[in-house]
Amino acid sequence: MELIDGAEIKMGGKLWVVPALSFKQVKRLLPTMGRVGSGNVTPENMGDMAEVVHAALSRNYPDVTLDDVEDMLDLSNALSLFLAVMGQSGMEMRQQGEAQAGSR
Repeated sequence: MELIDGAEIKMGGKLWVVPALSFKQVKRLLPTMGRVGSGNVTPENMGDMAEVVHAALSRNYPDVTLDDVEDMLDLSNALSLFLAVMGQSGMEMRQQGEAQAGSR
């Protein structure tokens, strides 16, 4: 199986290629991504971050489970992996209060 292009990320002692979310995944996960908020890791959004990372990884690694991803994520890599998925998907996370393009 040929992998979909993406960001190469080391997680769980293995190199993973994290592709963009598919259009279908973005449509389903938009509320989940919104709950992550400013991108800080909190007890309330850890599951949401894992779900988004798992969705992206599942495009290249269909056998990886959400439980696998939750076991490999930790406080040192969760935010960078989530942001990698967002970046690959053409979305940017902004810190709370940061102006977006075109805003005044």
